[in-house]
Amino acid sequence: MWPILARFGPYTLYSYTILLSLAVAVALARLYRAAPPDRRNRWLDAGIAATLGGLLGARLAYVFANGAYYAARPAEALMFWQGGLGWPGAAAGGLLGLWLYTRRVREPLPPLLDALALPVGLLSLLSWGGCLASGCAYGAEVTPGQLPAWLVSTAPDLYGLSAPLWPVQAIGIAWSLFALAAVWANRRARWPAGAQGLYALSLAALGPFCLGFVRGDPMPLLAAIRLDVVASGLALVAATLAWAGLVLRRPASLSTPAP
Repeated sequence: MWPILARFGPYTLYSYTILLSLAVAVALARLYRAAPPDRRNRWLDAGIAATLGGLLGARLAYVFANGAYYAARPAEALMFWQGGLGWPGAAAGGLLGLWLYTRRVREPLPPLLDALALPVGLLSLLSWGGCLASGCAYGAEVTPGQLPAWLVSTAPDLYGLSAPLWPVQAIGIAWSLFALAAVWANRRARWPAGAQGLYALSLAALGPFCLGFVRGDPMPLLAAIRLDVVASGLALVAATLAWAGLVLRRPASLSTPAP
């Protein structure tokens, strides 16, 4: 693992931060290029609003999940540069920021969602890559013979002790690549506006939902289920139902892939 890419005096470049920033930069560039020529600056501003909302939502989700720690240290709650982001909060905050901006400037939201379909998959991919590099979101310890030897990851846990673990980050990367391929394959599907973005979000949510059951990093429980699994499940259900509602509302002849 390479949690730190470089140091420049008092400044440190963390792998996770660089990869996440790269994904955001690609998303903003995608919005700018996909926008109608006369609305490119407006779409770029919408992307910035989504980024700020996503960052705030991700941090608040992490603080909420670790409420006992931050209740005693409230000044650290917004110090996101110290690490600690929750992806369901990022999704909710990003969508909220995007929606608020589009309402303010009277810009249709669905085309923006579609333009972000591929960036959502890339964000998932690079987030899992950042976790692999930095050691976050690691898997639960496995017993000998529980998994094939080629599938077991030997990596440090929270306490720096190396142990055979579920390869959660590697599986997350593989799933994100599959999700990107699925979104690309359906890029010409005759779906209503907004459906592409919701489809990408539902695929991105399915990965952390399933992998949450074999994660080993600490997380508060809700009814014996990890809180991040519950949040991912809610995001998955919401995105999938919204996507299905849009697609099924359209006549079948208009929902088939374009030639």
